[in-house]
Amino acid sequence: MSIKSWIGVGALLALLDQQSFAQSRAEPMDVAVNGPAGALLLMDGQAMGKLPLPVNLSVPAGPHRFRMQLGNQIAESDTLTFPGSGQAELHLTLSGRSLVTVLRIADGLLLLPLPDSLAPSLRAAMTESVATATKAQHSVLIAGEKASVLGQRRADILGCIDQGECSQPLFADGQVSYVLSLRIANGVPDSSASCLLRAELLDTRTREVSARAESTATPCRAATLSVLAGELTGRLLQETVMRPRGTVAVTSEPAGANVRVDGRWLGVTPFQQESFAGPRALELQKARHLPYQQTVQVEPNQTATLHTTLVRDPASQLSRPLWRLVTGSILLGGGLLVAGFGVSALLTHGACQDGSMNIDTCTPYYNTTPVGAGLVGSGAALTIAGTLLLAIPSR
Repeated sequence: MSIKSWIGVGALLALLDQQSFAQSRAEPMDVAVNGPAGALLLMDGQAMGKLPLPVNLSVPAGPHRFRMQLGNQIAESDTLTFPGSGQAELHLTLSGRSLVTVLRIADGLLLLPLPDSLAPSLRAAMTESVATATKAQHSVLIAGEKASVLGQRRADILGCIDQGECSQPLFADGQVSYVLSLRIANGVPDSSASCLLRAELLDTRTREVSARAESTATPCRAATLSVLAGELTGRLLQETVMRPRGTVAVTSEPAGANVRVDGRWLGVTPFQQESFAGPRALELQKARHLPYQQTVQVEPNQTATLHTTLVRDPASQLSRPLWRLVTGSILLGGGLLVAGFGVSALLTHGACQDGSMNIDTCTPYYNTTPVGAGLVGSGAALTIAGTLLLAIPSR
């Protein structure tokens, strides 16, 4: 075999190794399975449980085959390849000895961890209700270890929801589409006659709270709260999906200005972000520049662009930079000190060597006029330079 052939084989093996390594690193997909109730589901020959499954199916990236057993009927699917990462819906239909599979990539919803103060049974009931409502809206509730890992960013997520501090993406692209926050107020579950359940849905692509809702639970019991959790989840998802979307693109001269959309800090220029359609209040802020505000109209499936040149703040133009303040202070202080030494030298000129005051009998010991004059001149120059640096405003 020639050297070129060996090189070609080596390159092919390296490419296969890279593809295999990338595939091995892909996260499993969270898959919500829909199929005949009571049917036993097997994936790659391993039993997954009877439908409906209590949790999402975690499917590694790559090809897989499914088999379903319902009574005496057994059907097997063709090979189905999963891209890995993200969420999906898998619809299974029995058709004789064939199992018809339809795989649909779905949006993933992350439920922020409910407070530990709630009873475990209540947290489980509310989570199950949210999962059912999410599935009804053709989305997938992220659960298990993946939800625990993503939920560790609770503080950042709440900062984005409550304070509008969303300058950095919270998750990788496609990892999470929505974040649901459920909070109980004005009462204690299983203790109060009534309480308020508040729900907020954060759309991660726009980094905006897409919908809010609240409902009173009377009585404030686990059964009532779990039902309301499902109802509010379905309502918020439906409202969000129905909202048309466009894109906002903002550039500025100079770049690096903070961009706020409807009061929410979403990034810096140059900036491009998916946005809900409608009027959007934009504000650009940059140090030493005047803030710029303008409202743009975002049309469905269109990009609203804004480019502006920021104006320098007149107050900042008259300020002194730090280096001038430091240098001017050092020159001013040093100049006064040197001038003081010069004056002292001039006053010492002509003093007798023996310390007597009889100018007829002593020999002048100190001849400091040249040195004193030099020090006074240098000190004066330094003092003037320092004063100018501190006094003259910047352009």
